[in-house]
Amino acid sequence: MAAALKVLAHPGRLRVLHALEDHELCVCDLAHVLDMSMSGMSQQLRELRRLGAVTFRAEGKLAYYRIADPFWLQVTRSVSEKLAEVVEARARGRS
Repeated sequence: MAAALKVLAHPGRLRVLHALEDHELCVCDLAHVLDMSMSGMSQQLRELRRLGAVTFRAEGKLAYYRIADPFWLQVTRSVSEKLAEVVEARARGRS
């Protein structure tokens, strides 16, 4: 579990997951949209593939990625929602 959470803890990987939420994108488009180098994007995608969060298909020289298991998006959403609740409760406590 710690290894999976470590993969998800990286801001770049979270951005990749959310970029792929509704559609598949090629590596070059992901790199452009998220303002990352191609090598940096490939590293992030490799970790997400190992986790089983994304999968890809090759078309010629291009690789198109998509969400393989929506569970990982649900995990990130649940954690984000809980953290927002905690921040809000702390803010109310200070007022």
